Amino acid sequence: MMPDWNLIEKSFLRLSRQKQLGELASGLSRFKGWLLLGSVNHEVASVILDESILYVSLLQQENAEFNELHKQLLSWRHNWLTITGLEAELLKVAETSATWTDKVLSMSGLLELVK
Repeated sequence: MMPDWNLIEKSFLRLSRQKQLGELASGLSRFKGWLLLGSVNHEVASVILDESILYVSLLQQENAEFNELHKQLLSWRHNWLTITGLEAELLKVAETSATWTDKVLSMSGLLELVK
């Protein structure tokens, strides 16, 4: 069953900016995790990638700093079969996803709340 993207978008837009960034960071982290769990999990990773693309496109409307991440995610979507077919590519994507997770989480300021 495919996700209801309209419902997901509405729900995301109701969140504060800080929580939107937290959701995106969480999604990027989950994407990396599912991606590395083996080929049977690549379909789940693919849905999480689509969710992250949606979130970034919504955030990008307010802030151009997400242009680079948006291009990166769209590139992964476009090259999905190549990425999931080569372990070296998978590892590179996972590493890049982890870097973006850290950047977005830092932007959110959520880590400051737990200090």
